[in-house]
Amino acid sequence: MKEIKAYIRPGMIDRVISALERAGVKGMTVIDVSTLGGWADPENSQLSIEYCEKYCSSVKIELVCEDNELEKFVNIILDKAHTGQKGDGKIFISDITDSISIRTKQHGAKAL
Repeated sequence: MKEIKAYIRPGMIDRVISALERAGVKGMTVIDVSTLGGWADPENSQLSIEYCEKYCSSVKIELVCEDNELEKFVNIILDKAHTGQKGDGKIFISDITDSISIRTKQHGAKAL
């Protein structure tokens, strides 16, 4: 299994979520976040004394999928979140060694 963490522009979130759902994502977490430094979109950044750097609003998507679905979901995020401008975001992929459903106590892909 793989975990995908994607940081994208807030204005692109609806397109990305809709496309991922149509492609069969079983579930995801969507979180409003602030990105700092080199990740910040210079067009939409703000200055903060607290952070002492530029920051801007982003949306983080977290999802876990089976290995054979990884490329499909990553390509959807790349396609639907892309504008070609600085600040489009980042995608990180990690290995997941296990998942467990608290309700059913199933492990692995069955828990997804």
